[in-house]
Amino acid sequence: MSDPLFSSRPLPFEQGPPRFDVGLVPIELQHWLMPDDQASWVGPKNELMDAETDAVFASITGSMPGQIEAAELVSNACGLRFDPGEPPLFAASRLVSDDLVLMEMREGAWTNTALCLCSPTFFSAHDAIGKSLFGLHRPVPGGDPGLGGRISRVFSLLRDELVLERHNWTVQWSDARYTPDGTPLRNAAAAAALLDAKDALHLRVERQTIRRLPQTGAVLFTIRIRLYKLADLLEERELATAFQQAWQEASPDVRAYKKWESLERHVAALLQNYAGNP
Repeated sequence: MSDPLFSSRPLPFEQGPPRFDVGLVPIELQHWLMPDDQASWVGPKNELMDAETDAVFASITGSMPGQIEAAELVSNACGLRFDPGEPPLFAASRLVSDDLVLMEMREGAWTNTALCLCSPTFFSAHDAIGKSLFGLHRPVPGGDPGLGGRISRVFSLLRDELVLERHNWTVQWSDARYTPDGTPLRNAAAAAALLDAKDALHLRVERQTIRRLPQTGAVLFTIRIRLYKLADLLEERELATAFQQAWQEASPDVRAYKKWESLERHVAALLQNYAGNP
């Protein structure tokens, strides 16, 4: 049985390597944002929002009705009020650890019209704003039009009160949450000694949800980041075996997209220590 530290939280490598598919499953409405198991991030997140407002928040004209509806849903879910003096999606993002992304139909395509992105996995708010699902998924192998088209159909068929959830994962060098650019982390890994891997390598798990906003017809996309020190996970034999298999079975296009090249020797060293690999 898994250690209690990890058993209550999804470790998606247990289901295999990262895959470029939709992978959404329904969850109970009351489990949408609460409990917030990453609430310790909310304080530092608010400090980041104050210091880097223009970097973490973006919106386009016409998004205000969707922002207001999204903010009200988030506020109701966590039992806290948002500041009416700030852009609604930005203010609502202060209340939860999750990043909030508003998607609306524009010129026949689901388009990002507002977002607050404080835990980005190697992209920024300004990389995403104004892009359609196809544009957002273009860097993903098979993402445009394949994956983008499949997700677009899911968005269009969402029912009120239905929340869908999926998880994605990668490995990164450091425990940083605000990572709009992965280049510094990859450069640090490339220059680091193998002994540094035990403390520096972290599993980064994205918990993503989508929910339709019934009044405006927009879709609110949420992203919650969980970080685990990889060496701690690998201390448990079953998790070490599952991670080893998922890591080694990841396809070349997955490895290239996630830019794992600088991490390969470090992960191999950890697996040798913890999973008993030759």
